[in-house]
Amino acid sequence: MPRLIPRSRKLRTGLIVAASLVVVAVVALLLASTADSGNKKAKSTPSTVPGSKTGLKLQLGLIRVQSAGPQAPLRSPLRRLLLASTQTYVDSAVLAPLESGRVGTDYAKLFDPLVKTSATHADRPTLTEANTGLVNGPLDATASHVRLDGLGDPTGKVALVAASFTMKIRAPTPAGPISIIRATELTFANEFGKWVVTAYNVGVTRTINDSTTATTARTGPKASQ
Repeated sequence: MPRLIPRSRKLRTGLIVAASLVVVAVVALLLASTADSGNKKAKSTPSTVPGSKTGLKLQLGLIRVQSAGPQAPLRSPLRRLLLASTQTYVDSAVLAPLESGRVGTDYAKLFDPLVKTSATHADRPTLTEANTGLVNGPLDATASHVRLDGLGDPTGKVALVAASFTMKIRAPTPAGPISIIRATELTFANEFGKWVVTAYNVGVTRTINDSTTATTARTGPKASQ
């Protein structure tokens, strides 16, 4: 496993020590995020993000920030950036495999070194639809609004943001009609000026004809060794 870079280690360690009580509150918010975000549905509309033919465009929903120090605002440019990264995940990991038979090239770029290996290997069957295969007919995909839960560090800067949403997909396949329900939580961190996924919590249920399978994949930042 790659080592944490000193700056990244200092940020995460300081955040954990200084914001332990806040983390408890944020975790509670994140656990409820899927249920809350599921109440707001986004219709399929033409996408501005290249790489997906389905045309599902994600929209922002509820936004909350807890802070260990001064108020940490989640400003519009960061909101748009995180929404765009989440859209990239949907397009490259979920829709591209169903539309073209392979995961998009931008998928691996979304993750930091600590979780990239598991995201592209052991957890890839859950995080992506790579193993589902190419559909052979119209693909119908809808998603809830994307909820953002942020955590500010002791200096008043946003250090972590969890983007959570649900998806429902229906499409014909050579094995029969498939129904996919996905609950996704991607936690982003600013590492050397770039916001990347540093943790994820994903659950997916797939039903083909009368056969249903359910899997989960979960990871997160780990303390330095």
